[in-house]
Amino acid sequence: MKFEKISGDCNRDDCPGIYSTDQGTVVVQGALLTDTTGLTPSPREAAVEIPTHLIEEAARALGR
Repeated sequence: MKFEKISGDCNRDDCPGIYSTDQGTVVVQGALLTDTTGLTPSPREAAVEIPTHLIEEAARALGR
């Protein structure tokens, strides 16, 4: 799978980011949440947190 960063504004490897893929999907990178009270991810899922403005930037980058 190939990734293209469409949103995110830092230069560190651990910062939030949103990527489009060559599979027609979007991947979100962010801080893994350890307190997921009220949210129940399945065993193959993880919850991450990213700033709202990155979602807005990603939507604009995708033409939405």
